[in-house]
Amino acid sequence: MVSLHIRSFEEKDRQKLSEIYLLCRIQTFYWTDSSLFTLNDFDAHTRDEDIWVAEYDDQIAGFMAVWPPDAFIHHLYIDARYRGKGTGKALLALAAQTYPTPLSLKCLIKNEAAVQFYRALNWEVRDSGTDSLGDYYVMQQSI
Repeated sequence: MVSLHIRSFEEKDRQKLSEIYLLCRIQTFYWTDSSLFTLNDFDAHTRDEDIWVAEYDDQIAGFMAVWPPDAFIHHLYIDARYRGKGTGKALLALAAQTYPTPLSLKCLIKNEAAVQFYRALNWEVRDSGTDSLGDYYVMQQSI
């Protein structure tokens, strides 16, 4: 039986996580110019964050990056082959156990699947705004 294991980032994960980050962003943010995304974005966008790696039988399935001072989930990306298996839910559960609650995150409104995912887990919209990728919600974990 294949089981999910979540662990802290190790240097050996960098290349695979960079690839997952790039591919997921290209697939998800279809409304923006994906030629601006690069493999190096992972390092730049997760600097000084806690990175948690989800894997199934030593195969990396995705990751979550958290900005600890604010208990802010900055990134949650799951390889398309591993979606729908509870991976994102398990990463969020780990965050809830590890960081002060309530947790918060930013979710682009056009990313309807993600908005639906967070709402199904009882996350609530607390604010909204606009950045270079478009309009977003600031969502907070219901406690």
